[in-house]
Amino acid sequence: MKMVLAKCLLLTILCLFVIPGHLSGAQLVNIVIRYTADELMIDIKIKDVFTKDLKDALSKSIPMDIVFSVSLFKVRKFWFDEKITSKTESHQVRFDTLKKVYKIRRSYRHQGIIAEKNSNEAQRIMTEINGLKVIPLARLKKGTHYQLRIKSELQDRSYPFTEAPWEFETDWYTINFIY
Repeated sequence: MKMVLAKCLLLTILCLFVIPGHLSGAQLVNIVIRYTADELMIDIKIKDVFTKDLKDALSKSIPMDIVFSVSLFKVRKFWFDEKITSKTESHQVRFDTLKKVYKIRRSYRHQGIIAEKNSNEAQRIMTEINGLKVIPLARLKKGTHYQLRIKSELQDRSYPFTEAPWEFETDWYTINFIY
């Protein structure tokens, strides 16, 4: 009986140390698929990213990346889905303590660095993608079933090979549609 209690206690202690680093309230929301005249595009938002710990780390000028992974599959019955394309885009942020601004770079927009003084606006910019080009419509076939898979994670670049307590990784979000 003592051995069973000891094993349960050990498992509980291990869970307390292991699970919180991987749990996060961050989740993908408001994902919208849009078509332009020649492109399939998506809009993505993440909510509940900026915890108190993350805001504190950011205010100490720790550079961080939010990475968005997007994959498009052609759904096939009775066989594995066929990957059509995949993209990885990132938003990088660092707080400039001398100028008191957040410096943000978004890989999918080639507009250089955005300098933002308002922390709420900087958080909004970091957690949204608007108009990400996924694939030219010419590569899609009308009436075909496709699946879009999207995931996001925060990476802290200051401590390579270690997991910071504020890192997160969302679950894969899947959208099925027929073009």
